[in-house]
Amino acid sequence: MKELEQKVDLAFPCADWTPFKTLVAVSGGPDSVAVLRALLSNAESVSTTAKESLIIAHVNHGLRGSESDRDAQFVANLAAELNLPFIERSPESNQISGQSEEDLRNFRYQRLQAMANQSGARYLVMGHNLDDQAETILFRFLRGTGIGGLAGIPSKRLASDALTIVRPLLSVSRFEITQYLNEIGQKTQEDKSNLDSNYTRNFLRNELIPVLKDRFGISVTESITRLGNQAREMDGFLIENSQQLDKIIEQDSSNQVVIRSELLKNESDLLVRTWLRELWIRKKWPRQAMSSSWWSKISQALSASQNQVLNLPCNIRFEKTGSKAIFTRQNEST
Repeated sequence: MKELEQKVDLAFPCADWTPFKTLVAVSGGPDSVAVLRALLSNAESVSTTAKESLIIAHVNHGLRGSESDRDAQFVANLAAELNLPFIERSPESNQISGQSEEDLRNFRYQRLQAMANQSGARYLVMGHNLDDQAETILFRFLRGTGIGGLAGIPSKRLASDALTIVRPLLSVSRFEITQYLNEIGQKTQEDKSNLDSNYTRNFLRNELIPVLKDRFGISVTESITRLGNQAREMDGFLIENSQQLDKIIEQDSSNQVVIRSELLKNESDLLVRTWLRELWIRKKWPRQAMSSSWWSKISQALSASQNQVLNLPCNIRFEKTGSKAIFTRQNEST
């Protein structure tokens, strides 16, 4: 077993996934192709039938014309070569709400989760690697994130009760991925849009991080991800301890939460902000626009002696009257 395959098996052991359908998101680029080939090799080392768990999925955004179609055909050919099932999804007109990085990311995840549900997959495997992790942490830091954001990309997370997203390459660098692909003689596709530094993440990857490596050494990505690991440990500790604050919830419905704010007066601001973030997650309310300053504003409003009203992002209203506070997710038409 090659070193990269060992790292993948340590992060995502065959015993965990081979009994279930496992969808691998493959763009045609080095990362996704490497994780696919590693999973396949690991499965084949277990039994002749273990590879039957794998399904290849490709999302064709269609934004690069013939290049997008070329990538889709490459993945289809790779699936046929490896004798694995292949699913492709392309957008119909006006299905993508915008062309920002976030719009495309959201569309891709929606499509992949739909394909996973359709195929009955228990796991959805993504190819994010160590360098992606460092870029994500740096990106969030520059945007003013809190400890939770510094934790970076989780190696596993529940997308739904039936689907878990897994990223087995988070401890593997791009250099290691390139070495592995050369070692096994596997070709990949180059997405030329990755060279466009008008996209923020491409700017970090192509321009800022190389400067940091020149100044601080090539291990700067490991240093950034080490900070992320420490932040994840701290965030986990805070989340666990914040659960005690659930006692303040008086009513909880689909679009509204009523809490007894007077019970928070002796609690630390950090714990309250952590609990608020976890409340948003449980309610499945949008968090992208909820910067650390918003969590602080809510926490301060909760501890204030006078009544407070805050119109929060994504049409969520906060109103504190006396000893109670109400969070309401309003309809878009409201």
